Amino acid sequence: MSKAVLFSDITIVSPHDDAPVSVIEHGYCAVADKKILYVGNSKDAAVIALKECAGENFFTYEGENKILCPTFANAHAHSPMSIFRNIADDTALQDWLFGEIIPREDKMIPDDFYYGNLLTLAEMIEGGTACAANMYDGALLIARGAVESGFRIQQTSMGKKCVDGKWLIDRSSVEELNDFIRKEGKGLITHSLLVHSIYLYPEYFYQPLSDLAREYGIPVSVHVSETITENNNCQNSYGCSPVQKLDSVGLLTDTTVAAHCVHLSDEDRKILASRKTWVAHNPSSNMKLASGFADMVNMQKDGVRLCIGSDGAASNNNQDMFMEMRLASLMAKGNTLDPTVLKAADVFTMATRNGYLACGFDDCGIIEQGMRADIQIIDYDCPQMWPLGNPVSALVYSCGPKCVESVMIDGQFVMYKHELKTIDLEKVKAETKKTMDRLK
Repeated sequence: MSKAVLFSDITIVSPHDDAPVSVIEHGYCAVADKKILYVGNSKDAAVIALKECAGENFFTYEGENKILCPTFANAHAHSPMSIFRNIADDTALQDWLFGEIIPREDKMIPDDFYYGNLLTLAEMIEGGTACAANMYDGALLIARGAVESGFRIQQTSMGKKCVDGKWLIDRSSVEELNDFIRKEGKGLITHSLLVHSIYLYPEYFYQPLSDLAREYGIPVSVHVSETITENNNCQNSYGCSPVQKLDSVGLLTDTTVAAHCVHLSDEDRKILASRKTWVAHNPSSNMKLASGFADMVNMQKDGVRLCIGSDGAASNNNQDMFMEMRLASLMAKGNTLDPTVLKAADVFTMATRNGYLACGFDDCGIIEQGMRADIQIIDYDCPQMWPLGNPVSALVYSCGPKCVESVMIDGQFVMYKHELKTIDLEKVKAETKKTMDRLK
């Protein structure tokens, strides 16, 4: 459903690159040709902008008791893992990964990747998320499903294969995804290299992975210092922390997304800040797997670039970015005994603009003229959010997925008035139920 739109008399909330999060009461936003044409308090100016672009071919979305804000960009996800929801719980990470998840992943077939991904995209859209950094195999299946759904994804390619117990670089998977992005991506897909972690591959293989990422000019997606066990094993094997080891082979750059970063030293934080590496905070998953509490406050003080992720549905069980924002802020306050840290505006920016930047979509995540129209409409006419009070606080501390009324990605409504427009949810549910019955 793609058409020029005038969002009329609506509360507009947005982060900015060079200013604090702004709130415009009784605002107007004009959207056409995939972009935001006007944002402000003048209906006349909004209509003029629309008519110059689309003539009379636009409709009005009435904004009474509504908030217009950027959609979320989930900076760390494993989208097909929705098929493992609620079947590997209450387990420590190492046992969970190697005892529960990997044995099931070894039995996955192509349909599992495709429909598992679509199920997650449907959940994300219903919760106001329009973009995700997806770390998983099945790159072409996942990218194709994202394009069909009108959803933005930074998708990993494997870049590797294991032959007779030895890891080798595989350029074909990188080139296949690059080719898909160029020919069929529609501007919705970016690319990263799946490095996973410092513990999954032998030491000799990390430098070739770093060289591969540099050769193709693609970012790196990696788990970092998620558990104390990971840190201890790295120290025992290499005499340094995971951050230091990854940095020694050039895997930490200004496009790397380092997920978790729960157990960092002062030196680790300085390295991440100096490399301008993105850190994706996953509060629900880290608590559920008892990995610990990432020190977001000191990372923020040290200048580390921060965003927020949900992790996969096998270690979180939902993809609710409202919950992740709320928990990120509350965890920081509780751990520091300081209610002033990691304010609502901070985590809102992390979940929106910062997440888009980490995923490689520089023209998304802000409600400003010229930006891509990735927009969610929140209906606050409900007990959960009434009375509204401070709209930024309301979005972080009160709101939830059921309040999301409509979602637009690249100027197209993928959900309109609570109805999904690009995903056949009943078909997806039927297919993923078959998968769970087979794999559980």
